[in-house]
Amino acid sequence: MNFFKKIILLSSCLGVFLSAQAETHYTPDDRAQLPAALNNSYFGMGAGYTDIPFSNSNLINAFQATSFTNPAFGLNIFIGHYFNPYLAAEISLMRPVEWAYANGVVTPGDRHSIWISLFGISLRPTLPITPRFSVYGLAGMGIVSRHGFNAGTNDINAIPSEDVATAITGGGITYALTPAWHLNVGLEYAFAQPEEHQPNMLYAYTGFYYLFHKLHLPDYYTTHYIFHKNLIRLGTFSTAYLNPDVAKYFTVGYLPIFWTGDLKIKSGDSFFYERNVFHTHKYFSLDVGTSVSNYLTKVNDTSFQAFSIFPEIRVWLMRSHLMDFYFMYSVAGPTYLTRSNMDGINLGGRFTFQDLLGFGMFIGKDKHLNMNLEIGHYSNGNLLPNNPGAQVPLMFTLGYAF
Repeated sequence: MNFFKKIILLSSCLGVFLSAQAETHYTPDDRAQLPAALNNSYFGMGAGYTDIPFSNSNLINAFQATSFTNPAFGLNIFIGHYFNPYLAAEISLMRPVEWAYANGVVTPGDRHSIWISLFGISLRPTLPITPRFSVYGLAGMGIVSRHGFNAGTNDINAIPSEDVATAITGGGITYALTPAWHLNVGLEYAFAQPEEHQPNMLYAYTGFYYLFHKLHLPDYYTTHYIFHKNLIRLGTFSTAYLNPDVAKYFTVGYLPIFWTGDLKIKSGDSFFYERNVFHTHKYFSLDVGTSVSNYLTKVNDTSFQAFSIFPEIRVWLMRSHLMDFYFMYSVAGPTYLTRSNMDGINLGGRFTFQDLLGFGMFIGKDKHLNMNLEIGHYSNGNLLPNNPGAQVPLMFTLGYAF
């Protein structure tokens, strides 16, 4: 009889255990699926040969150079969306790694830089040849952003700083390594605008792009990680108390994933609201946010404000019962500045972009408390002739997620 009691007791315990296990099944929420707007969208980058043949015909006010050093290598990024397998719309930005130079304009040894970039909005008709191989064309409008120079004892303009509208065309071939990852070989051509003293631009590149698709999710997960839908943060900083110049360690010469700026900001306060729109099961999340910031410049204590809308990604580096630790990164958040000329520095215009980089954590069993350290940067991405940038030093933010 004792034997049967033990069997019954063991069976009961096993049933309780299996029931508990069944209760740990977690169904993916709505934000675990890719947002509909991103389905069939793509992001890519490339590198290649540039031909931007500046010459004396592009100089004004009777200036002549003995020679020109024109850039031969450039980088580009592009984003787009396929409406169907045969047509996409695309936004792109290309700039040479080195600027063009006019040499010997006034004296044999002088050298004057010409900054240049090409922003494009194009249609991309595509013809699939095989399931993996396709060819495409490009046709659209481009904006050449050019920062020229003055020369001579009277500081006379030799080539204007301006945005020049032009037509762009091109094409290329793609090869699908997987349904998402694609190799891309392309050619872009921006037509010369002689009346604006702008030569043609040719860019031949190779690169890749990632095509987003609707995800195939499991029916359930056996583990659970918290991704709150909303986050409110308040931030503050003052270089009078803390100024470690963190930004330089993430720029060229160290880890080139961020930027500094000529306009230095010494103190400020910021308000952030972020909403999660997508997350994987554990390691990645995407938020869309808005921020309002009030700053004081370093030299003249000039007050100005910044109003931004921005995307933000988080890569979750460590998960534990009481703390989740992450790396956060945000680029190209459209921003309006209430001033554009401060401390003797012309930012190029009041429209700019906000960039953020930092590390942070959510604390507690329910992960409501947020603490974050981040640096910031404002720049127009060379879409305007002047682009010295503004640098926001290390900021501490405290937030609440729900």
